[in-house]
Amino acid sequence: MHEILSGLLVAVVMVLVVVRRFTPRRVDERRLYALPVVIGIIGLAQGKTIDAHHTALSAGLLAAEIVIALLLGLGLGTTMRVWREPDGSHWSRGTWATFGIFLVSVAVRGGLVAVGYAAGIRPGSGAIMVSVAAWLLAQNAVLAWRVRALPARVSVYP
Repeated sequence: MHEILSGLLVAVVMVLVVVRRFTPRRVDERRLYALPVVIGIIGLAQGKTIDAHHTALSAGLLAAEIVIALLLGLGLGTTMRVWREPDGSHWSRGTWATFGIFLVSVAVRGGLVAVGYAAGIRPGSGAIMVSVAAWLLAQNAVLAWRVRALPARVSVYP
């Protein structure tokens, strides 16, 4: 039952990410890292990130998942549209390229799970949550960097 609830939590987070990324939303750098950190802590606290029967293979697969999640998160962050409103607030919204990379992320994650199962690896949902946390962390870090790189608002009044 615990695995089902964790799976539902990951599904809810993914839906939340999709909805939030593809609608214009204000970027608050202070809040960008909260969700990835919470998901990562929950995933690590659950344990079961590595299959006890295949420790080396499972650890290697988890490391590969994290590296790939970070790379795909970087891709997502770079494809987001960012802009500054006249009031100085920062905004972002996903593009079709963002959606394409999101679909690739889901497919790659599914492929890695399939490879793991084919090798006999049975990690718990903690591994999925750690991977999702890395994916969101990279995406949000790039988004924060891009927002900070926007030109400063120019005042037309002396």
